[in-house]
Amino acid sequence: MAERLIGNVSDTARWVAAYRAQESARPDALFKDPFAARLAGDQGQRIAHRARRTNGSNGWPMVTRTKLIDDLIIASLDEECDCVLNLAAGLDTRPYRLDLPASLEWIEADLPGILDDKERLLAGETPRCRLVRERIDLSDVARRDAFFDRVASEHRRVLVMTEGLLVYLDEP
Repeated sequence: MAERLIGNVSDTARWVAAYRAQESARPDALFKDPFAARLAGDQGQRIAHRARRTNGSNGWPMVTRTKLIDDLIIASLDEECDCVLNLAAGLDTRPYRLDLPASLEWIEADLPGILDDKERLLAGETPRCRLVRERIDLSDVARRDAFFDRVASEHRRVLVMTEGLLVYLDEP
């Protein structure tokens, strides 16, 4: 029987980081993420390797998604966005790798465990904007609504993004 490689949502974040690391290593990469390999770790690399072996996945959907969202974020800055709210931020590194104005506030909202791991793995690195981490279970409707209200009241124009949250929420 094959070893179970994905035990929780943090493992899926490591898997996506492994694809970002693979893309970053290409000479003609669509983007460069110098932190991805560190964040993916051995676990993320094992998951990506198994996905390639079992279903031929080479990560292009994740790579394409990353590039498109990068471009969307940069375009939103031209629209006077003053805050990016990244829901279920996982191991995303955009505050560290994109050319962002120092005045931009970037809020990463995710479960405490994954944000703790991320802080540990990125200790000593400096984000390019004002980075705030909100430890929150986004499936808790009351806490999520209060959090959204607070963010909306503190900012003029917020870009709300998520890459993998919706599949973890109940349809209602």
